[in-house]
Amino acid sequence: MTTRDFEAHERPTRALLWVSLLQGACLYFLYGSAEAQRWPATDPIWFFLLTTLVIVAPLMLLLSATRENWRGVTRDTVIASAVLALLAVYVGSQAEPFPKLSLGNLIGVYVITTAIAAFKLVVYIQCRADGLWGSYPSLFTNSWRSFLIGVLGSIFAVFFYLILMLWAALFDIIGIDFFDDLFSEAWFLIPSVTFAFGVGALLFRRHTRIIDSITSLLHSLIKLLLPLAVMVSVVFLSALPFTGLAPLWETGSGTALLLWLLALMLFFTNAVYQDGREAVPYPVFLHRAIYIGICTGLILSVLAFYGLFLRLQDYGWTVERCWAFVTWLLLTLYALGYVVGVIRRRDAWTEDLARTNTVVGLVLLVIMLLTNSPLLDFRKSSLASQIARVESGEIELRDFDFYYMKHHLARPGYLYGERLKAQIGDSDPDLIAEIDNPQFRTGNEAPPRVLWTHVRSRPEGLTIPPELRDFISDSAVYRLDGPSVLLAVDLDEDGADEYVLIQIWSEGWGVATANLFFQTSGGWNSVALSVEEDRWLEDLHNTLLTGEVEIKTQRFKDLDIGGVRFSVGPTLWLE
Repeated sequence: MTTRDFEAHERPTRALLWVSLLQGACLYFLYGSAEAQRWPATDPIWFFLLTTLVIVAPLMLLLSATRENWRGVTRDTVIASAVLALLAVYVGSQAEPFPKLSLGNLIGVYVITTAIAAFKLVVYIQCRADGLWGSYPSLFTNSWRSFLIGVLGSIFAVFFYLILMLWAALFDIIGIDFFDDLFSEAWFLIPSVTFAFGVGALLFRRHTRIIDSITSLLHSLIKLLLPLAVMVSVVFLSALPFTGLAPLWETGSGTALLLWLLALMLFFTNAVYQDGREAVPYPVFLHRAIYIGICTGLILSVLAFYGLFLRLQDYGWTVERCWAFVTWLLLTLYALGYVVGVIRRRDAWTEDLARTNTVVGLVLLVIMLLTNSPLLDFRKSSLASQIARVESGEIELRDFDFYYMKHHLARPGYLYGERLKAQIGDSDPDLIAEIDNPQFRTGNEAPPRVLWTHVRSRPEGLTIPPELRDFISDSAVYRLDGPSVLLAVDLDEDGADEYVLIQIWSEGWGVATANLFFQTSGGWNSVALSVEEDRWLEDLHNTLLTGEVEIKTQRFKDLDIGGVRFSVGPTLWLE
């Protein structure tokens, strides 16, 4: 690749290669600080700020700048980067005090939202640089080009890395380990792979015709999938009157599945009809069937909202439910815009596509930015909702999910925990210990209510001793919203029943936990059971309720070494 290659019309200048190389050096600096636990990695505000600028700003330039527009693109990139930098400072402040907080959830949400916001900003910067601000065809084309260039640039960087590894392995075989040592060094690997991505992105930007051909190929494939997605929606909704909604909510994933179906249907619609001004890509009868089917998207939206409402009514807001609501809102805006277009224009409804997609795209960008600001901080909203449940008496303070608070709510959760500990003082050491080192729960529901509303007993009508019921409620580590089965079975063959509680992630997904509860002179006790499945159970819940119960004698006896006992736990087999 020569300098001349980058001096042609509408191609980035060689300065972008230096930008890519500088980006790699800065990424190595940030990586080294994290590895050595030195500044800026020890200061979340600076680390979030610098990482955001180092990743986002060069990418915007690599994807947008040309010889003709580099001044305008650089100006817009500086403005966009400044906005993202301010948000990074706020998100970094939510990681304080560092390193006391668990930051996995905070970082994950920030990375996703910033990536989406940066992608939208790149597209708008490109349209502005082309003098086509507000032009939906330009937005559509630049969106697909930027996405594919980013993907192909990443693939190029991956192959570059794999060739380096092959190089090192070949020389290592013949006893020369210099290259293996060199290519495994972070100071070499991070800048070189980053530079390779930059080179790949610049090369693919030179071949927009190829990128557009790939886009056209993808559109052709999606054109075949859109009728199928619409048919799935129509057939599924037609079946609901006969099955009812209860099976949909019992899975615990019904709302998510509805939103996925709606999202796929809307995405395929956008990919196929593009800006809505080209010739209709289907025969008239199929075109009409599709837009009538697309109208079912509003029904899917209503059902998804109802599922969200049920969860909110029972358990309040969490960060995940806030994002589920945002997803629902955005998809509903798209679906509503399309339905309005169908009502207004019938066969020519796609003429409203551009307006709907442009408006909702801006709403998406605003939401992605606001969620990383104090104006729309879902961590604070979630905490306020859960505190309100305690204050209203809906749940006891002891049933508050302190694990979720510690690992998902970052600084707001930490500050609330500190306030609670100050209020409690020395009056309740157990609660203080739970706040400091909370136990994991799958969900933030009150344990007894969630557990016993999902338990089926075997045999039916089994009378559970009150003391055992209380013991299970107090000792269960997992509070699942999936189905559970409680068996009465004489495992030690002493004439008295023991009890086995089997909890399932959700129907057909496998056993989550199995616990044996047995009585001793001191009261009830429990031990975890290992689970051995020699086959996948397609209907696990039904199998646990109806399958033949058989007690297997242990193959191995206990081993005692100087009073230290090793034993193989009991195994319950279902045939």
